[in-house]
Amino acid sequence: MPLPPRRRRARPGLITAAALAAAAVITVVVFYRPASGQAPGQPPPRPTDAGRVPARAPDSPAPGTVSTAGWHAVALDGTVVPASGQAGPWQGPWPLAAGFADTPSGAVLAAVNIAVRTSGQLGPAIFTATITRQVTGPGAQALLAGAWQDYAQASGQHPPATPGGPAGAADASPRAFRLLSWTPAAADVEVLAAAAGRGAVIGLQVRWQGGDWRLLAPPGGNFAASAVRTADLSAFTLLPGS
Repeated sequence: MPLPPRRRRARPGLITAAALAAAAVITVVVFYRPASGQAPGQPPPRPTDAGRVPARAPDSPAPGTVSTAGWHAVALDGTVVPASGQAGPWQGPWPLAAGFADTPSGAVLAAVNIAVRTSGQLGPAIFTATITRQVTGPGAQALLAGAWQDYAQASGQHPPATPGGPAGAADASPRAFRLLSWTPAAADVEVLAAAAGRGAVIGLQVRWQGGDWRLLAPPGGNFAASAVRTADLSAFTLLPGS
């Protein structure tokens, strides 16, 4: 997801509950720099209302849970993002990942996929399309401006192979998530990202608009403002590829 500029990392192995707990005490955000309308084409029919189960309230004994059965990891410039044949994205992965089910699973998948693609490091072909078409809220323009700044900085260190292409390989990955709340119109998700042995939990919000989920831009277009300083990672669910 959009995180602050990332640092190169070794390929992560399976994260244990102990490793997740250790990451919780780290407060440095390692996501990309914070990187709206509906994507072209109509996605397949979405699950019916009968299949929607709202997540429990954040202060309930157990957080809202989402099964990752059937999910798989999709490579994206050195990192991985989750996908599901049933919950989306049904369009993508290039340059957009769009078309998500209006379900708890669809909301989580949308939050992670859209946030990751707002990174300036991935190049304007991805981040401009993602932010202008899939991000909503007053911070969207600041998010786009920040992505361009990050791209310029990354390009100086890792010149793109093609004009407008990725500037180096992504080196931070979404590793686990917790669904705090869900309704057919809105959802709140916390996502653990990790790189170079460090991790941070970022709060993400999505809204159902125009027939798909949209990411609500973080305050001031900066995902560091959405970092969760303390989090109970025992309730988090690992993402595919972690």
